[in-house]
Amino acid sequence: MSGAVSKIRAVVFDLDGVYFESGTQTFIKKLQEKFGLSEYQIKEVYLKSQQMKEYKKGLMSGDAFWAYAIKTWGIKSTKEELLSLLVQIYEENPATVELISYLRRKGVKIAACTNNFKERIEGLQKRFGFKNNFDVFVTSYEEGVLKPDPALFKILARKLQLLPSEIAVSDDHQTVIDPLKAAGFQAFLYQGLDDFKKRVL
Repeated sequence: MSGAVSKIRAVVFDLDGVYFESGTQTFIKKLQEKFGLSEYQIKEVYLKSQQMKEYKKGLMSGDAFWAYAIKTWGIKSTKEELLSLLVQIYEENPATVELISYLRRKGVKIAACTNNFKERIEGLQKRFGFKNNFDVFVTSYEEGVLKPDPALFKILARKLQLLPSEIAVSDDHQTVIDPLKAAGFQAFLYQGLDDFKKRVL
């Protein structure tokens, strides 16, 4: 056990690919199969568009974003159909849920910090009730800030009532990790759950 680990009083989990089995890539494949879209077409709208950034910052409604997506993709669908398809492909990672349970029993606070949109979180909460596993839950759409801006994590630290140095954060993007380290968080690149456990246990 390293000296740094003893100072960890909270652990922050990302949702897509850590708490949940990776849903984004599966959603892209489902859209390809169902509507005959290319991966490029889907990513340009769903991952890279300014509209998605605004949606995740709470500046664009779900109705407006999905109307834009349907029109841009040239498909016959509805917001409700696409959101249902999205929510149904997610599954909780049982090993992550077990780790969270263990950490909470040890008195470690559990938090989530996620770039996300309201309808996805609400749909997943309705299906899994997963937010009950977190002491603090911070979303881009509620705060109007997107990772990698460390301001989102500073909001999280304030809600946890902890110093950044007492909070362990993992993410699969180095562009998120670097500013977090600079802001004083115990931040490290996510390289699988086994590595994650070694760093926080």
